[in-house]
Parts: sequence; structure tokens; C-alpha cells
Amino acid sequence: MCGIFGLVVSAQSEISHGTWAATISVLFELSETRGKEASGLAVATSETAVVVKDSVAATEMMRTPAYKRTIARHADWFAAQGGSALAAIGHSRLVTNGLQGIDANNQPVWRDEAILVHNGIVVNVDALWEREREHGLSPRAEVDTEVIAALISKYRAGDAAPAQAISRAFGDIEGETSIAMVLQDVNGLYLASNTGSLYVARNRDSSALFFASERYICEQIIASPKTAGAFEGGEIFQVEPGTGVVIDLETAKTTGFTFADAVAEPEVPALAPLLAVQRRVEEKSDIITRAQRDMQRCTRCLLPETMPYIAYDAEGVCNYCHDYTSKPKKPKASLEERLDRVRSKDGSPDCIVAFSGGRDSSYGLHLLKTEYGMTPLTFSYDWGMVTDLARRNQARICGKLGIEHIWISADIKVKRAHIRRNVLAWLKKPDLGLIPLFMAGDKEVLWHANKLMETYGISDMVFCTNDLEKTVFKQGFLGIDARETTIHKPSSLPAAEKVGMLMKYGSRFMRNPAYFNRSMPDTLFAFFSYYVIEQNYFSLFDYYDWDESEINETLIGEYDWETSPETKSTWRIGDGTAPFYNYIYYTIAGFTEYDTFRSNQIREGSLDRETARALVEDENQPRWKLIREYTQMLNIDFDETIRIIDRVPKLYVAY
Repeated sequence: MCGIFGLVVSAQSEISHGTWAATISVLFELSETRGKEASGLAVATSETAVVVKDSVAATEMMRTPAYKRTIARHADWFAAQGGSALAAIGHSRLVTNGLQGIDANNQPVWRDEAILVHNGIVVNVDALWEREREHGLSPRAEVDTEVIAALISKYRAGDAAPAQAISRAFGDIEGETSIAMVLQDVNGLYLASNTGSLYVARNRDSSALFFASERYICEQIIASPKTAGAFEGGEIFQVEPGTGVVIDLETAKTTGFTFADAVAEPEVPALAPLLAVQRRVEEKSDIITRAQRDMQRCTRCLLPETMPYIAYDAEGVCNYCHDYTSKPKKPKASLEERLDRVRSKDGSPDCIVAFSGGRDSSYGLHLLKTEYGMTPLTFSYDWGMVTDLARRNQARICGKLGIEHIWISADIKVKRAHIRRNVLAWLKKPDLGLIPLFMAGDKEVLWHANKLMETYGISDMVFCTNDLEKTVFKQGFLGIDARETTIHKPSSLPAAEKVGMLMKYGSRFMRNPAYFNRSMPDTLFAFFSYYVIEQNYFSLFDYYDWDESEINETLIGEYDWETSPETKSTWRIGDGTAPFYNYIYYTIAGFTEYDTFRSNQIREGSLDRETARALVEDENQPRWKLIREYTQMLNIDFDETIRIIDRVPKLYVAY
């Protein structure tokens, strides 16, 4: 199982910060034998609790800048406070619940006012969460440790003192469990175990102590020359099964309690001495979340300060809003006239529709068939990232409308190998401007569209894209100001701009030669298909108003169209790569294509800003299951991939 440990140096102790730091290092090294898949540390003072963790072994985490900053920061604090109490709890993880690549699944876990580390497995975790849902409690991560913190917080909210709340939580838990916990509002460190897998060692004058998951580890710490004899001759005692220990974080005094005796509460200060209310918790994900929340955003739309080529006026309105001109719809009469010219009289196909299985193309087929009496011939290009959900929705639409559906499939194995090469190249040197390479494989759809028109002798090709989906930030991160471009007809881009784009890509490739791989011919053909060959199609939504509610209600109500359990949004749910690239944009830049999409809706007057902001907050949440499936399809390591993305410097915060 995992290894948990901790160290408390009281205000009266003569142990130096250097010895404190060295003792933590040895505790990490010895505890690493119990789990090498993730590690973390929480350092508590009378003012703050700082959490640092990573999905790597402890010895590797201790070499990271975040860990070194945390230790150095508390060296300064320790010196300035003249020996005030300093405490730490740590964890070396063997993964049993929850993917370790996701920070929220690693420990220490912070939920509500509790920061805790846990050794063991809560085997009834699913049943506990199911029971607590009616009380408004739900998991925020996959790790079973979180339910312990949630239960303790629940019982404390019901007026139970900390030790009583711990005792009641352990009464709910099935499975082996040992914990160490620091609270924001109480100046004590709590240990508890139902197996006895916790051992505490005091120094001779009882001014400092440490604990670990094994007696052997305690013995090694006492004997280690690295700890400068700070615990030489120290006493070791076990936290016996069904008991707990409260450690006063000012005096290092210990008081025991039993789970059966939930009335007697050990006395510790109710509040950290230097605080009015509670410790301030500093945890990476929370710092990032607050920084994303605090970014400057346009006061009219949602675009943040990290949007390429953005500028705000004195009222905080962005240049994208000032420059925006609503594109008037072409007369429906001209659409009807165009369709009248090609509509078949015998039920044979009269137009070709590019069918991704997404909401717009699905609704477009509905309109063409039911409103305009057309007989579309649909085609889908499978480049390896069409989801099963999209296929099922395609089957629903085509089956109910009686529409012929042609599949054009690439060599899926080869295509995914190309994506894998470019993703691995990106991970060597992350660059937001090169993320579109992950989607280069789907651009051949335009080449296949032209070939189908030629093969079947059909003169009209219909796409169902709309200008609200315009995502110019993707070119912006490459260094191209694409604010004036349209989502339609990429081939209409001036030749000089096409050459400039190739040069931008080329210069980035030179800085990261890993892109010079076997995917290069496929990438170049994608550029040719998208930007060079003439594209003979029109967009249905150039003529027809795009109404999200109407589209969703029609598809779900009339076709039993399937939505994704991962998100409330119906956009991009048929694209297997979208959750991955949006996670990258959100993590590094603090926004995704949902921010630009909703901002365009605000400018069009179809959505108010408050509603749009609420939608984006939900839509930008990582879709972990789909991201993991993406990495599995490409045969790349999920944990290493997420770790690299997580470590890329953010555009909105220095951490």
C-alpha cells in the first residue's frame, strides 16, 4: 500500500530547518518503497498550508522546482518566526483508485477544511458516495481518499469535534485505512488507523516528532546520519487499530483517542494563533483556478487577456467585439431557388452532404430532407477520430430519414500513427501554435468531397458549418492574425498568407526536428486539400438561422439523438480529439474554443454574457474519460502526457 509520513517541530524545539528538511527527504526516500507512482507533501505553519504533489516517484518530485521552492520558502519562514511550529504530512503513492496523471487523484487531498494523506483502500467508496448524494455530497475526483475528507467535514458541520468526526467517518468506512490530517481551522495534526499501520517517534525532549507507516522506517530515521542525530534515542509508539492521536502543532504534545470513545475530545487550540479564522491553503490546482478566474476578460464577451491579438478599450471591451460585424443571412428564397435547380424528380441523390455526425450536420440533413424535399447523399470521412457516439447518431439520422450514407475510410492504423508522431513531437517541446497538427488528418475531407461530386455527377455539395465556430486563436498562437478570415472556403485565403503560414510552421519545425517524421507527407497533403484545391460547396447556415435550442430539441426529440455523459454540451461530441486539444488550451491559456463560440453568440445577441459564462465554466471542464481513451488509441502514456501538459508555463500565472 501507500506510504504516509509526517514531521512536527514545535516552537520549543532546537531542531534546525535544515534538519527538518533532511528528515522529510529521508522519510520520502524510505516511504517510496511503498509506492512510486505519485507523491506529495503538505507543509503547515500557523498561517498557511502549502500543498505540492506530482505524478512521479518521491525522489523525482524532490528534484522539481515546485518542491524546492516549498522547502526553501519554509526555511525563510522558519528563520523569521524564531522557531515557531512547522509541520508536514507526506505521501508516496501506489495507485489503487484514480489515475495518477490527474493531480486531483494524488495526495495530499484537500477538500473543504481538511488536508489529508491516506494509506489503504476504502472498499465501499462507491456505496458511500451514493449514500451521501442525497445530502448534497459528490466526488470531485476518482481517488477514494476524498470520501474520508467529505465524511469528516460532514460530521464536523453537524457539530462533531474533529476526533469525533474522524471516529464517525471510520465507522462508515470498510477496508484498511490510516490517515494523517491537518485542518484549516484547528492547530492540530490528526492521526488515525483501523489497522495499526502508523508509528510515531518522539525526540528525547518531546519537542519534535515524526510518524511513518512502518516501525522499520522510524528506526531508520532515528539511526540516519542525515537527520543529524535529532531523534537519537527517540521513543517509538504505535497508533493501535481503532485509535487516533492528536498532535498540538505548537507544543508537539500528543493526546490519544479511541474510535469507540467519541465523546472525549482531546484539547488543542481551536484556531491557529496568528489567524483570525483559518489557515490559508495554497495548492497548485487552486492557484491556477483562481488565476483563470481572475484573468481580465472582455466586459461585453468572454475573451480573456490570453487571447492572441486581443486589446481592451477603457471600458474593458475587446477589439474582437469592436471589429465584429454580424454577417447577414442570404435570402432563403435564393437557397430554395438553388435547391430547386438540382432537386431530383425520381428520388435519386441530388446533393452531397458532408456528415460528421455532429449536431450541425445532423440538423442540416433534417432540414434538407424534411423542409426542402431534397434527397441527400451523405458521406463521412473516417480519419481515425470519429467517435462511436457519432456513428450511432449518424445511424439514427440516416435510418429515420431514409438517406444513403457513404463511408470513406483512411488507413486508420496509419492515420493514428501519424497523429501519435505529432503528439509525441509536441510533447517534446509544447507549442500552442502547433496543436492544429493533431487534426491535420481530417482536412482531406475536402479532397474526398470533390472526388465524390465528380464520381456521382452531382453538382452541389452542402456543408453545415456556421461562422459562430470560428476559432482564429488557433492561427493566432502560430503568429497569424486571422481575425478577418471566414470559416468557409479556406482556399480563398490569399496566396501570400498561405506561404506565410507554411513559413511559420517551417520555422517551428526547425526548432523541434521531431516534426520531421513519417507524418510529413500526410500533413502536406492536408494543407493542399484545405488551402489549395478549389472547394465547390456551400454552407446551409449561410441561409438559415442557427438556433442552438431548436437544433438540440429537434435532434433529441425527433431522432433520439445521443448526447455525451461527459458534458452537457452537444458541440464536438463526435470528435475524438477535441477533449484533448481543448484540455491543452484550457490548461495553458485559460480558455478553449467554447469561449470563442459563446463570445460569438453574445455578439450575435443570441446569448447573454451571464448565461454564456455559466455555460463555458461547465464546458471547459476536462473530460478525463475521453482524454484517456484518446491516449489509449494513440498508444501514448496518459500519465506522462498529462504531467507534461501540466508543467507547461501558463500564460496567465507564474507558478
